[in-house]
Amino acid sequence: MKKVFITTVTLLLALCPAESEGLEVTGLVGGQVEIKCSHKFAKHNKKYFCKDTCTGSDILVHTEDSKDYTKTGRYSIDDRGDGDLTVTINNLKMSDSGTYWCGVDRFFIDTSQEVLLRVLDGLG
Repeated sequence: MKKVFITTVTLLLALCPAESEGLEVTGLVGGQVEIKCSHKFAKHNKKYFCKDTCTGSDILVHTEDSKDYTKTGRYSIDDRGDGDLTVTINNLKMSDSGTYWCGVDRFFIDTSQEVLLRVLDGLG
């Protein structure tokens, strides 16, 4: 029974969707932020950047292939295929503050890294 429990816990930890510690990023209204996310064993996987629940319109920008650069509106994503992913948000607004996710499309369950974005007014 003990071996089954340990195996189950190990398997559940391996399937955990969070890939690494969250990031905290701060930017000023009207400015831009660059968010650098790291992902392991994802050289050939599609990547995406989303806000909140990461479904439908929450996905703000995504790659079509590995080693891809894509720009959608104020958002761009640059996957150089080396394990690092850079997301840029231009023309920041106060409403951009919130929780985002850098995600990797995986066969079984996607992995993601939490990003907390804080946008400041800058008039202080």
